[in-house]
Amino acid sequence: MHNAEEFLSWRKERAEEYESDEKYLTSGKNWMNNAVRLDYSYMFEWLGIPVIQFPGDLLLIQEAIVTARVDKVIEVGIARGGTTNFLASILDLLGSTSFPNVIGVDVSISKHTSEAIENSKFKERIELVEGNSISDSTFQKVMKHINSNDRVMVILDSNHTMSHVYNELNLYSKIVTKGSYLIVMDTAIEYIDPNVISKDKPWGRGNSPMTAVSRFLNENPEVFVIDKKMDSRSFPGAAKGGFLLKLE
Repeated sequence: MHNAEEFLSWRKERAEEYESDEKYLTSGKNWMNNAVRLDYSYMFEWLGIPVIQFPGDLLLIQEAIVTARVDKVIEVGIARGGTTNFLASILDLLGSTSFPNVIGVDVSISKHTSEAIENSKFKERIELVEGNSISDSTFQKVMKHINSNDRVMVILDSNHTMSHVYNELNLYSKIVTKGSYLIVMDTAIEYIDPNVISKDKPWGRGNSPMTAVSRFLNENPEVFVIDKKMDSRSFPGAAKGGFLLKLE
């Protein structure tokens, strides 16, 4: 590997091998089951704010932002605000001037989350919207912060039932820019051992973000596809099959 082009070519070929490597896939599934069982994704912070994501997923999300030249991210489901802060910091590094850079949507924004964002260095880049993500009133509040020349990416990470995610996909796909991404988190629910997922959750295998993605892609085959470049490196992780690239 003598130059950057050769390295990228080697990396692409190597990543594609993951899809057919049974040892890798089996060990990955085992790791995911144990990671979920032990709440591994809850163990991290970004600049002092809890970020409930797997580190590898954050790296791929960062890569998606850079690849698609994104300057505005809609994050649906913000939990404790760490991912919101992460997104704002990346867009700050990239010098984005389309304020607010990150619009965080959640059905209920806690006091500790609001305070964490308010105390963030990147608070001027963030706008929080409280409300049901699939309601028209919430969507209109989001739309007020989007300009015609924005390059928009959307991350869905709220209610993980098939019906809710499917409705989000149909709604928020409209504002994703051509060549940008609609990222669906927790598609991994579809291959996690059902005994690992808390019994009080309304989602599970057959009723998950992945089943919503499958239906959505079947209905929109010429508009969105799973980006193989991202997908081949997304496992183990929460968004396998969830990096959707907008074609038109």
